[in-house]
Amino acid sequence: MASSQNPPGSRADAREVTREKLETVLKSFHRTRDPDADPMLEIRDWTIKEKSSEREGFLSEQVSASVRYVSAGEELCAHLLFKFLPQDEHALALMRENLFDLREVKFYTEVKPALESIERAHLSADALAAPWAPALYHARCDAGKESTLVLENMCPRGYKVEDFNKGLSYGQTKSALVAIANFHAASYALEVKEGKPLQERFPFLYSVEQAVNCFAYLVERLLPTTLGFFESRKDRQEVRDGLQRFLKGKDIELALREALTPSGKLNTLLHYDFWCNNLLVRSEGDATDSCIVDWQMLAYGRPALDVSLMIWSSLTPSVRRQYGQVLRRDYWEALTSRLAKFGIDLGTLGYGREDFDADFRAADLVSGLIMLGSTDIAAGFPDREERHVEIIADLVREGIYS
Repeated sequence: MASSQNPPGSRADAREVTREKLETVLKSFHRTRDPDADPMLEIRDWTIKEKSSEREGFLSEQVSASVRYVSAGEELCAHLLFKFLPQDEHALALMRENLFDLREVKFYTEVKPALESIERAHLSADALAAPWAPALYHARCDAGKESTLVLENMCPRGYKVEDFNKGLSYGQTKSALVAIANFHAASYALEVKEGKPLQERFPFLYSVEQAVNCFAYLVERLLPTTLGFFESRKDRQEVRDGLQRFLKGKDIELALREALTPSGKLNTLLHYDFWCNNLLVRSEGDATDSCIVDWQMLAYGRPALDVSLMIWSSLTPSVRRQYGQVLRRDYWEALTSRLAKFGIDLGTLGYGREDFDADFRAADLVSGLIMLGSTDIAAGFPDREERHVEIIADLVREGIYS
C-alpha cells in the first residue's frame, strides 16, 4: 500500500499513529539506552504504511512508520513496526485465550534482553553482528484490553518474507537454522551459566499442555480436508491408506504430549512456530542473514522441534529430499560451534549427535501432525495442494506416521 504523510487525526489500520504516540515510542527507546537521561526530541516528519496481510496465520494488525527526528542535536531516522491486537473477533479470542500477545511482549522485554546479556558477556562483536530477532522500541500489554508492540522494521535493512509458494532455498534455510541455533545456544548458555531453570525464570512460556490442546485441535479440525485430498487420487491411495492406518485408534493428544515433553538431556527455549512466514531473510552477495519474528508461542523443549518444522513446512519436497539431512548437520554444527564460544561442550554433558537424531524422531512426528493440521494454508490453491500432498506422502514413506 502506498506510503503517505500522516496528517493530524488520520488513522492507519483504524488506529491513530500520532505525533504524540511516536514521541512516546522514541522516548521509551532512548530511555532503555540511558535510563537517567531526559530524551528531548523533536519529530520532523513521518510516514505510515499498512502492512499487507499476505502472511497466513496472522495474529496481529501491523503498521510500519518511518520517522525523522532530532535528539540531543543529532538527526536520526527510525523505521518502526507497530503490532496491534487483531480486529477479527475469532483471532482476538484466540490471542487472548492463549496469551499470545503477553508472551511476545515478555519475550522482547524479559527473554531477549537476558539472552543478549549472556551473549555480550561471552561472544565477540563479530559473532553478534547479525541479529536473530528485531530490536524493541516500545511495549505495552494490558491483559484483556490493549496490546502494542513496536519493533524495528527490518525491511529497510533489506530483510523480507520469502514467498511461501516458492519455498526456501538451501542457502536461505541454512541461514534460518543458524539464526535459530544462535537463539537456542544463548538460552542454553543462560541456564548453564546462571544455574536457574528457564521454566522457573520465565513462567509465562507456552506449556506442553497448551501446545497439545492447540495442535490436537488443528489436526482434528482439518483432518477430513487432508484425507479429502486423496479421495480421488488413485495414484495416492497408498498414502491415504497409510494415513488411515496411523490414525486408526491413535491417541493424537498422547502422541503429541510424549513428543513435546522436554527430554531428559538437552532442552532450550523454542520458537515453536518456526516456518518461513515467521522469518525475514536478507541476501547480500554471497551472504544470507535471517531474522526471526512472531514469538507468541515461546516454549521450552527439544531444539529439534524447531529445526524439524522449518525443514518440513518451508521447503519444497524436492529441496527437502535433496538437502534435508544436510540441513540437520548444518544446524548441529551451528549449535555446537556457538555453544563452544560460551565454553560449553555438549559431548562432555552427555549429549551427542546420536541423541540429536533420536530427538528428531519425536520432532518429525510433531511436524507431521502439524502438517495434517495445516491443510487450510494449501486448500484452494492447486500448486500448494500438490505440494502439501507430496509432503504428506513423504511423511508416510519415511515412516513418520507410525
